[in-house]
Amino acid sequence: MVEKVISYLSYDEIAKNRLVSRAFNEICMRMLNRGFLMIERRHALALKSVKAQLPRRESERRYHPLARHCDILTSIETRISMLNMTYSKFIDTGICCFIPGKVIDEIRRVLTIVETSKTPPRAHEVLQELRDISSMAIEHFDDKISPDFRKRLQEGVAPPPPRPSHVFPPLAVRQEMLLLRRRSVLSAKLSLYLAAQHKKFLKQMSQYERLAARQRKTIRDLSKRQREQDAAIADLKKRIEECDIKYSELTHTNQAVGGKAMAVTAASEGSTPSQPLRHFGSQIKLDLSVLPIGTSKRGQTPMPNIKPRKPLIKLPSLADEGAASFASSASAASSAFSASPTSSASANSCVSAGTRARSAAARIRNIADEVRHLTRAFEEGKLKRQLAHSEQEAGGKKLKRD
Repeated sequence: MVEKVISYLSYDEIAKNRLVSRAFNEICMRMLNRGFLMIERRHALALKSVKAQLPRRESERRYHPLARHCDILTSIETRISMLNMTYSKFIDTGICCFIPGKVIDEIRRVLTIVETSKTPPRAHEVLQELRDISSMAIEHFDDKISPDFRKRLQEGVAPPPPRPSHVFPPLAVRQEMLLLRRRSVLSAKLSLYLAAQHKKFLKQMSQYERLAARQRKTIRDLSKRQREQDAAIADLKKRIEECDIKYSELTHTNQAVGGKAMAVTAASEGSTPSQPLRHFGSQIKLDLSVLPIGTSKRGQTPMPNIKPRKPLIKLPSLADEGAASFASSASAASSAFSASPTSSASANSCVSAGTRARSAAARIRNIADEVRHLTRAFEEGKLKRQLAHSEQEAGGKKLKRD
């Protein structure tokens, strides 16, 4: 309560109230020391903020609006350092306090002008009073007070211990305690928030780990399935190549068999066939259903899709050629028969009836021989076609078994 009441006084009055009593002396000493430290911190903050706003070049600083602020704060810094060198040694040992309270008041007044005014007066106008009283305080302390303190330090006399104040704790300690309590509350809230965030992140990490495990399992399954599909595709390619080879072999075999049959028929007939051999390949019609195209499962015997049909091979018709030759012979005979009466009528005197009969019989015998020859050739060609057909069926059954 005493410190609260005294805090409304100026530091000059506080320094004068040290004469009241020893209790007042202790309280006022603490308040004077604390006031000097507070002035140092306030000046340091003000100088730091002004320097942060000034440009870095020295030539540009002269014409900046904060140039006077910087000059005033720099001069105050010089005065504070001189006071600190004069009193700090004895303040630290506890022999005395910061005696000139009027200097603290003047520094506070100048700092208030610097902080509140945008265009403060010149430095020498504002700092004239501060320079005078600070110089007077330093000279008085060096001449009148410090010699006695130096003797006491040289003799090793300990300063009198301060009077314990159990009843009235200092105001600074109370303020520090309140500040520490406020900071501890903030730290507790921050720690709770961080714990909640840590728990949340741990939960999310566990979820992501489970998701990553499922994805790794899915990737393994897909990789395995891809390998199986690649193997199946390779197997199918191999089987398709085998089927292509067998299909080409069957095609060449059927062409060779058909060409040979045509050659034999032409040779036995002794005449050129009505259709050339080069068109024989277009007459072969193979049924692809006999090839092993579809399978039910891998590794089983390939089964055809439908029941195989007999390949349709259309050979050149020898009966048509025989019939055509027979018709030509018959027409020739009929023309001969028809021509013979006219000739006999025209040249009755040259050709007799017996001669006409013999020529007609000879022609009939020739026609009968040609018919028998054509019939025999037709039967031989049919037999060869049956043999080729049976060989093709045997090859299809063998391919089916494979």
